[in-house]
Amino acid sequence: MPSRTRAPRRSKATTRTELAAAARLLSASLSDGRSEDPLISLWQDWRETFASSKQLCCEAQRLERKLVEKIGFPRVEIPLNDHERSSVSATDPRQIDWVLGKAPATRALRRRLKRDLAAAQARWDAEAAAIGLTSAVQREAAADRRVDELLKAASRTPAGSITGVIAKLAIATEWSELEPEADGYPWDFIRGVLSDLTTLTTNGT
Repeated sequence: MPSRTRAPRRSKATTRTELAAAARLLSASLSDGRSEDPLISLWQDWRETFASSKQLCCEAQRLERKLVEKIGFPRVEIPLNDHERSSVSATDPRQIDWVLGKAPATRALRRRLKRDLAAAQARWDAEAAAIGLTSAVQREAAADRRVDELLKAASRTPAGSITGVIAKLAIATEWSELEPEADGYPWDFIRGVLSDLTTLTTNGT
């Protein structure tokens, strides 16, 4: 069996050039009504939704950084009897119990730390809502769900033309640039494209 070697990864500039060429072809097909292949319209929906998802992600990250700079993440410091570390941070009530244990001797400290953590979380939630972070995260999550729906639809929709095959590959390529380790991608698309090309060739399209 030959040894497995990783193929050199294509540069991002090359990929962007290829995607731009595909976008021009697909956009032209949409504008002049040459193709009724549903994958062309699906690609357009995907492109707009994917761009919106990335934009919302950047906005949520910007707002989160702003909030962290203002009040820090919601957490408390658990004191330790350790000469190397005086304390450890906790962001979840369960971490407090895990570090301190549940012995009666630590009950009062654990309760106080959990109250402090709850207060810090409440302040974070209020500030996040006030600056628009909560809304941005919700809109990002909704866009991500729609992206996932379109990915599944594209991988399962048979192409009715070579242009449709290009649309499917354009979606897979753009997604894999952002999420190269995502489960199933681009292999679901590659298997679908193999089936599409076999069918189109057999039918003489």
